[in-house]
Amino acid sequence: MPKLWGGRFAISSSKLMEEFNDSLPVDKNLWREEIKASSAYAVALAEAQVFSRKELALVQKAFHAIEKEFSDGKFTYRPGDEDIHTAIERRLVEKVGAIGKRIHSGRSRNEQVVTDERIFLKNTVDKIIGVIAALQNSTAKLASDTVDDIVPSYTHMQQAQLIRLGHYFMSLFFMLENDIRRFMDLRKRIDVLPLGSGAVAGSTLKLNRNILKKELNFASLSPNSIAAVSDRDFIGEFLFAAAQTLIHLSRYAEDLIVWNSAEFRFVELDDMYSTGSSMMPQKKNPDSLELIRGKAARAIANLNSLLVLQKGLPLTYSKDLQEDKEALFDSVETLVNSLRVFDGVISTLKIKRQNLSGNVDDSIYATDIADYLTERGTPFRDAHSIVGKLVLLAIDQKKRLKNLTIDEIKSLSDKFSEDYYQIFDPEKSVERHDVYGGTSLRRVNEQIRLATRILSEREAGKK
Repeated sequence: MPKLWGGRFAISSSKLMEEFNDSLPVDKNLWREEIKASSAYAVALAEAQVFSRKELALVQKAFHAIEKEFSDGKFTYRPGDEDIHTAIERRLVEKVGAIGKRIHSGRSRNEQVVTDERIFLKNTVDKIIGVIAALQNSTAKLASDTVDDIVPSYTHMQQAQLIRLGHYFMSLFFMLENDIRRFMDLRKRIDVLPLGSGAVAGSTLKLNRNILKKELNFASLSPNSIAAVSDRDFIGEFLFAAAQTLIHLSRYAEDLIVWNSAEFRFVELDDMYSTGSSMMPQKKNPDSLELIRGKAARAIANLNSLLVLQKGLPLTYSKDLQEDKEALFDSVETLVNSLRVFDGVISTLKIKRQNLSGNVDDSIYATDIADYLTERGTPFRDAHSIVGKLVLLAIDQKKRLKNLTIDEIKSLSDKFSEDYYQIFDPEKSVERHDVYGGTSLRRVNEQIRLATRILSEREAGKK
């Protein structure tokens, strides 16, 4: 078979080299974007008088027919289709004849691929924002359902302070909100059209790039052809945003895995999101969450792969950049599937309320005791030391903090009185945290109302 773009070569490529060079197995995912970009380019070519109006209509009709072939699963690839660009151009020529070959006038595959990727990512980011918002909605509902449930929070995997369970789930909502805003901000930098940049120096045709911008619905034009064709920053940013979102899911997955264990029994995963053991018939494994935890590592690897790929590349285009798409497509699929599975887990999660406070150690009230002393005039550093000694006393006496006698606690500070025993009330403990963003009932409900407003405004913005 003749070498593609091979007029300068005396012999054809080896079969091995052809297979090694072909990117079609990966970039065929961009068929929609390639047809859209090529159709818009045909309009610009007509303005540049490469196509007559009649020829443009013929080419546009052919592109619509090719699009239908893809949609119906009837498009047939041929030997020599080394990428999606040449496959679609070849099919165009088959449909309209020699005039179809003009579609490549003044155009390079260097700019084609990065244009297709930007179109793909604009649509993908919009989809991902919608999937994250759906998870946020489920999370806010679960937070509202658990606002009266009190559980221990943890630092260093040790019981720290009591919180409302709804407060915990709202933390997931706001981490996801950070993720959405990161994707929204990224989308602005994706929305720059490189088409018209040529291979490196800009097209030699008198193209009106503003026509391309309008046809493809881009916000702006790339101001420098070299930067336009060599830039993969927008993919790197996307891969980071995807990895960061999956890291958030992974951290919450870890908590729920622990809470789902027999040692905690705070929650129970629905059967739909659990699996069995190949040996132990009693097992109900949280594999949905474990897989999400594993997928986070995969997304991090994809980000690292693209960053290493670019390090040391000379400007402007090198074939190394052909490797950018596997990481991109994999992270898109990994993120969307993980978000949907996590949404399923959250939507069906069973809260085992009878176990939430069954193993709370009295030492969780230590900070409340220190605050009690501070309110009575003891400097916090001194109060911290006194309460530390109080904990040691309870350990020595083999007692719980609330079971120490009044004489025992007064031996450490005369600021203690009988109202010390009122400290050991879960509801009073959480209600003390009545600061914006805190875990008191008023403040958690405040967060839920804010979440509802954010979701409503975002939904209204789509209309």
